[in-house]
Amino acid sequence: MASVLRVEDARRLELRGRTALELLGGGKGPDMTVRIVEVAPEAPGAEARPLHVHDGVGEFIWLLAGSGTLHTGAGTLAVEAGEGVYVPAGEHHKVSPAGEVPLRLLCVFATGDIASRTRE
Repeated sequence: MASVLRVEDARRLELRGRTALELLGGGKGPDMTVRIVEVAPEAPGAEARPLHVHDGVGEFIWLLAGSGTLHTGAGTLAVEAGEGVYVPAGEHHKVSPAGEVPLRLLCVFATGDIASRTRE
């Protein structure tokens, strides 16, 4: 059955260096996780957020607002609002904002429980 996803119904997750609103997932419902993620700029002098990896599942990221850098084990790529990124399963990565403006991302995973498959 189709359903409407609303931000006000999302589960709020405080993750290291970012906040996520989980619209779908958490091991409940369909075999998919959908999150709206806000990544704040790292504070000067703070320990940098490490790369993370998703075991056995890729991630599609759509940049809703802001610009920044996609960091992977293979290097970096500049990214900005209106662009999408695909990160294959098992590839270490993170997206960090450029400057003082947070990034807003739509992240989609083909599993209903991404938390159990994520390592930092």
